[in-house]
Amino acid sequence: MRRTVLLIVIICFVLSCDRYPDPSVKASMDYSFYYQTTPGQKLLAGELVSDSIIFIVRNNVDPAKDSIRVDFEVAEGGGNITIQSTYTDKNGIAITGWTLGTASSEQKLRAKTYDLSGKYLASTDLIEYGFRTDEWNSFNGSPEADLVDIAADTIGKVTFMIANSNLYKQADKYYIWNEVTDPAFNSPTTINIDINGVFYIGTYTGAILKSTDDGKSWHTCTNPFTDSPYITYISISNDNYIWVFASGHNPIFSKDGGSTWNNSGSELSLHGGWGDFFRLKDGSLLFHGSYVNSLYRSFDNGLTWIKVETPGYSLKLYVNDKDEIFIWTEENGITVYESTDSCVTFNKVYSIYPAWPNMDNSLAKWGNYYYLLIQGWGILKSADLINYEEYWFNKSLSKLFIDHNGDLIAKDQSSNTVYYRKNSGK
Repeated sequence: MRRTVLLIVIICFVLSCDRYPDPSVKASMDYSFYYQTTPGQKLLAGELVSDSIIFIVRNNVDPAKDSIRVDFEVAEGGGNITIQSTYTDKNGIAITGWTLGTASSEQKLRAKTYDLSGKYLASTDLIEYGFRTDEWNSFNGSPEADLVDIAADTIGKVTFMIANSNLYKQADKYYIWNEVTDPAFNSPTTINIDINGVFYIGTYTGAILKSTDDGKSWHTCTNPFTDSPYITYISISNDNYIWVFASGHNPIFSKDGGSTWNNSGSELSLHGGWGDFFRLKDGSLLFHGSYVNSLYRSFDNGLTWIKVETPGYSLKLYVNDKDEIFIWTEENGITVYESTDSCVTFNKVYSIYPAWPNMDNSLAKWGNYYYLLIQGWGILKSADLINYEEYWFNKSLSKLFIDHNGDLIAKDQSSNTVYYRKNSGK
């Protein structure tokens, strides 16, 4: 009997709570709160967002009722506002001005609302982005959220990005991207540039596109694989050979800008994955693929390949203009080796201990300096790839690029965040 009475009491209490909800919750639900100003804008730090930030409150129960108090405050970024406290007019509008600060790249304006009795209703944020010089600036939005690849022409002063299976061109401001529309594009996957400033794009359909005029026009190369469609990846060696990879095929290459194609040895597709090529001064070719321990050398222009034994398990290859060869290995975290005798011997020059060893989209050069991304650690800076300084410790980074002005662009591996850095001392 007691259990029955207790159950009835509990049911009555639940029904009562449902019928008579918390007054503060009900009051908040009676209204709609929103900014008319566009969120997610990318501006310079210290720049005026607008002298008329419009915040709107709608009374969904009694539209004729007005005069909601709105208290504006800068919740993040350190900016300034012109009006701290005001009341909505008969149209439910409250207005303030907002100038971004310099404390952070993500900046937040907050509107706190109260009814005429002083009861708190809601807090509503407007987020914009202010980009600062000599700082890493984070941005989480389109199109960079789906960044795949970037290529830049320092002479032509143009940078292109592939994201969302589309091509984008960098605007005058380094953090603004405009989509490039062309009937020839069909889901681009990679973009690269040769030493003459010719851009090449690979696509999901197996086509190769090229531009000789800094992206003003694009032309389709001869189809490298007649039985396409296949996903196509492109690598361009320092002798301007174009190397193309596709699922189920041996890599092939072109000596004439994509007009004709030549076969290469099967060793690369079987053991190397897709990767980077370098031509040494003696005429031989070096290749390191996306697979671990996949360094190969060819003495017959890519027809056959010989595996090069390295200390540790190699991850990445780079050859500078002096024919000095550098490899990054998994030995003791990440260890850098240098060879000055065409891979006959390797000398250890540097080690670092990341949370996990990996190297991908990892090397960018501007002027006299290299910027090296070590996944699981962050970014190192070096003038010679022998001596390094710790540039930015950030274990979450997965990709690193540089635009035609030397601005660094890094991608987070676990979220849609992209980081920009413009250095004043370039």
